[in-house]
Amino acid sequence: MELEWRPLTTADIPAVTALYGAAEEVDDTGELLSEEDFAESFGETDLPGGSLGVFADGRLAGYGLVVLRDQPVGTHRVRLDGVVRPEFRRRGIGLPLLERLVALARGLHVARHPDMPLAVSTMIESRSEGHVALAEKLGFHADRHFSELEVALGESLAQVPIPAGYEIVPFSTARDEEVRVVCNAAFARHWGSVDRSPQEWAASFTGSERFQPQTSFLALRGNAVVGFVLSRYYPAFEEATGIRELWIGDVGTLEEHRGRGVASALLSWTLAQGRAQGFHRAGLSVDTANPTGALGLYERAGFGVARTWIDYGRAVDLQK
Repeated sequence: MELEWRPLTTADIPAVTALYGAAEEVDDTGELLSEEDFAESFGETDLPGGSLGVFADGRLAGYGLVVLRDQPVGTHRVRLDGVVRPEFRRRGIGLPLLERLVALARGLHVARHPDMPLAVSTMIESRSEGHVALAEKLGFHADRHFSELEVALGESLAQVPIPAGYEIVPFSTARDEEVRVVCNAAFARHWGSVDRSPQEWAASFTGSERFQPQTSFLALRGNAVVGFVLSRYYPAFEEATGIRELWIGDVGTLEEHRGRGVASALLSWTLAQGRAQGFHRAGLSVDTANPTGALGLYERAGFGVARTWIDYGRAVDLQK
């Protein structure tokens, strides 16, 4: 089998989407992505320096992307995404693909943040034994576990009252920058979190085609944003499963307003509005070691664990 390795281009999006779909049929991770989703990812990636496709006799057998952060602090933690087509697995592609992605991450990091330590990470669904074994073989170790939670949006949803002195309002573009600043402050102490720059915020959050402003809400205190729920919708998931899922991308409250029921009320309001707008269920991901008690908040709202993801990381020697 002759292999060709080269950077990806936007012309490869259909092939990457097809490969990802074929892998999902086997892996069952619950992640269903369309060409539009990959176009968004490609738009956030340095394709010449941070992407890789491996072709076997002209056919895409695997791909990888290097996802950088705009404003790293302390250690630059770079995410590596990649998939090998099922029929090409255990044929010597996965290991060199991950090794090459690490090398690409090192090159991009040295060019942009030469005085900062580098760590690379990859998210792995806990049942993906082959992916786990491959990562561990290259020195990656499990840093953090994340629970993917789901709740059906039926009539039994608990209704949580809005705390006195607070108001819940729909997200508005006029408050976009204020929400970005509040989000950065709310997640400042969270593991692996860094401030989102205006560019990253627009690309990955409120400027994304998957962002759902009509099911995203803000908590106000004295006309200032103190909490938020930002939602997303992935049409490819509904097309494949028939389930219209509201994805709760971010839930946050400023530290000085925690413990007052703000997040519970925001989440309850969001789920009720999602149900009214025809969503069948809601999903979200939470760090199981989240120090704010977020897991308990979601469990009280009726969410249950659907699957577990593990963030595998590794420090990178910049001298090599």
